[in-house]
Order: sequence, then structure tokens, then C-alpha cells
Amino acid sequence: ARPSFKEASIVQIFDPLSNITFIGNIDLKPTYIDNLDLRFENFGDGNQMFALSAFYKKFKDPIELSYFESARENFQPRNLGNATVYGAEIELRRNLSERFSLNVNASIIESEQKYGEVEQNLRTLGLRNGETLDGKRQLQGQSPYLINTSIDYRDENSRAGLYFNMQGKTLEVVGNGISPDIYTQPFESLNFTFSRSFGEDNKKSINIKAENILNSKKESLTESFNAVSRIYSFRDPGIKFSIGYSINL
Repeated sequence: ARPSFKEASIVQIFDPLSNITFIGNIDLKPTYIDNLDLRFENFGDGNQMFALSAFYKKFKDPIELSYFESARENFQPRNLGNATVYGAEIELRRNLSERFSLNVNASIIESEQKYGEVEQNLRTLGLRNGETLDGKRQLQGQSPYLINTSIDYRDENSRAGLYFNMQGKTLEVVGNGISPDIYTQPFESLNFTFSRSFGEDNKKSINIKAENILNSKKESLTESFNAVSRIYSFRDPGIKFSIGYSINL
């Protein structure tokens, strides 16, 4: 995987909302991945299926977002070491009745990033009393679990769906010993959609949508040894409702 143009450049992009500056890195190396997958699939009638898979990935020089030097307001993509990712995934599509269907996709993922020399030295310098290093951490950007499920309804004129998504605590920005790691906290999302066509040749339709029904908040916290976690960023997307009406001429 090659770094993006933004990542492998000398660009500096300031975000006035977060007060963060993204700094490109022209010294980035491409990431090389060795991948092994084992998968079992069973297909049924009417687009039904069940699949179970296991995977193992070995990353050489993964690109991770970290602090730029000691400045907490500046982030930079870097190659910080080598990593491994392994886990299991289950997929299910099943017809509950003539009109209802269930979809499930769930993954459990274990990631391990070994400290490179630079990160090892920085974290060693930043050690607190009683703190030790084990030489590894979670891979930046990799959630330990992902769950996507839905129940869908469909008839000749109507469609409806209830969708649930969940992801686990994820390392958002890699710390450097002086500045703490930043973790995105677990987030659950429940959404609903409904549409119905009517009128002559079904040219008219009404659409209803509800987003974030659980009123979940998006939060990132700083974490370090024997320190109180502090809010790094917080966003309350709220519950959103929308109704639409359309006519095809």
C-alpha cells in the first residue's frame, strides 16, 4: 500500500475546528502486506449464505498517525515499526420470512504493533514511576471488533430497514512518551429507513429516515500510565429525522 499524495508530501493543513495541523512526510515508505485467509462458505436458496473466515496479516512499515515531535497540536503520518493483525469474521444472510431478511457481519480482530527504535526510545524517556514497556501496542486505526447487522423488509411497494453498527476502542493517534496516546471510544449506531412508492406506475414515493436513534456520542480520550483520561475531542451528532417526497415525471 502506497502512501497517499497528502501523506507523502510537504503539505501542512490546519483545521480551525480542532486546532490541529496535519504535516506531510516525504520520507514515508510504502507498506508491504503478507496476507493469509481461510474461508468456509455455504450458500442457500434466495441469496442466503453463511461464511466463516480466519485471517492473518503481516505489515512491514505500516503508516500510522502520530504526534509531530513534541507538539500536541501537530500530527504526522509515520512508519513506526512492523505489525501483525489476525482474527475471525462471520457473515450471515438469512431470509426470516417471505418479506423479512437478516444480515450479520461481525469481526474480532487482534492487532500487535512492535515498537520501532524511535518510538521505543521516546516511550522509554517518558516512563513514569512504576511503568514498564512490553515493546508492543495496538495498531493505530484498527478496531478490536466490528459489528454490522440489519433487518430488512421488502414488498412490492415498500422497503424498510433497521441497521445497527458497533466498533470497539481504537488507537486514533500514537503517543510519543511525552504526549499520551489518543483512543477513539466505542461507538454504537442504530439507524432506520423506510420508503414506499405509490400512485400511477408508482411514480410517487415517500422516504423516512432516522439516524443515531440511540443518541450515541463520539468521544476520544487521552490515555497514559496512572493518569486520568482526558477528553481530547467530543461530538454529539444527535438524533436526526428526515422525511422526503419525490415524483418521477
